[in-house]
Amino acid sequence: MARFAKIKNGGISFISDKPFICDKVQIIKVPLELDEVSSSDIISNYRIQNGKFRCRSSKKCRSELKVALVSNWKMFCGIASYAESLWSETIKLVGDYKLFVEKNDVSTGPLNVVAGQIIPSDKVEACWKRGEPTKDLVAAIKAYDPDIVWIQHEFGLWPNARHWLSMLSQLSDYRVIVTMHSIFHHKDKTICEAAIPEIVSHLEGGRKLLAEEKQVSGKVYVIPHGCDPCVSRERLWNFYKSEHTFMQFGFGFRYKGYENAIKTTAVLKQKYPDVFFTGLFSESPHARSEHQIYFNELMSLVDTLGVQENVALIRGYQSDATLDSYIRTNRATLFPYVSSPEHEVFGVSGAARFVMSKAVPVITTSVNHFSDLPTIKADTPEQMAAALDRLFSNPQEADLQVEKQIVYLTENSWKNVAERYVKLFENPNGF
Repeated sequence: MARFAKIKNGGISFISDKPFICDKVQIIKVPLELDEVSSSDIISNYRIQNGKFRCRSSKKCRSELKVALVSNWKMFCGIASYAESLWSETIKLVGDYKLFVEKNDVSTGPLNVVAGQIIPSDKVEACWKRGEPTKDLVAAIKAYDPDIVWIQHEFGLWPNARHWLSMLSQLSDYRVIVTMHSIFHHKDKTICEAAIPEIVSHLEGGRKLLAEEKQVSGKVYVIPHGCDPCVSRERLWNFYKSEHTFMQFGFGFRYKGYENAIKTTAVLKQKYPDVFFTGLFSESPHARSEHQIYFNELMSLVDTLGVQENVALIRGYQSDATLDSYIRTNRATLFPYVSSPEHEVFGVSGAARFVMSKAVPVITTSVNHFSDLPTIKADTPEQMAAALDRLFSNPQEADLQVEKQIVYLTENSWKNVAERYVKLFENPNGF
């Protein structure tokens, strides 16, 4: 029996077994292959794509998938770097893709270059800005009509719940998967998380927090953060003129624990008078006064501990090329992050993975940022000093630590992580 469907905004709003006319509304004949599907199921589970009926839960092989990739882009930001590294591998595995990126007045490079690979300019559209309505982004995604909408999320990128929730509502006809780079206990953030149909966390702790503590209704998966490979173990000439050097880098925020590195230096100075700590203290234009206050406190601590000749805090952004030089000159890199119980975050560190790729031993605290990494764990200045002492005095221990790190990098390469995502995209029921 022939059936006819009324189409509105890409959705099926009515089905009749008799032909009918409705002003300003499209009428499409239901194809014969859907004869065994009830009208109720067609309305609930199908939508119209390019004039054809498509099941919302239909399974497609990767070569047929169209993926909309949403993130900030080409800026000094870990998430932008993450997106570029992971997308460069993902787009090789799917049938079609398009980048829907944040508008950026000061781009770090051409928008149509993905990890050195030039893509057609029409594959990139800058169509949204953080904190502002997402009408243009939603319209652009709908015009592309993808199978998957994959969004990179951090609360700083999507700071307005009204805009976030309205966007998800307007995209409800699509399969939306969100990678959450920061997951908190904060109950106020639940209203954003609970609206997401499918979430990817980098950590099992993040999955448990969302699924068990907050009890969100969406599916929550764990896919690790990707890693760059170790391409060289070459050390640079020791311009420090000391064998007892270590460093730290990152934004100058209190949770980075720069004061712990300075205190560690004071402990090590008792055994190694030539010990030297280099802190590369990056600053955000959005937090200039916060950075200045913290920097002043750190320099006061340097004076109090008497390590003026053993510490350098270098302010400002450093390029990856510059970081490479510092890392491969120092004997170890330290990430002395601190965790505040009321602001505990389940997110991971791309910076630590970057250092691991330089074949340098990495020491971290036990906070969630590093819980999935085979780094040396130390939580107090005394423990950090002891760990550095072992590395300084025993080259074999340093070599063994580097080997552990390289195994991890290989297992969690960007290519392998992209494969995990595409397998998720292929399976409409998740995994």
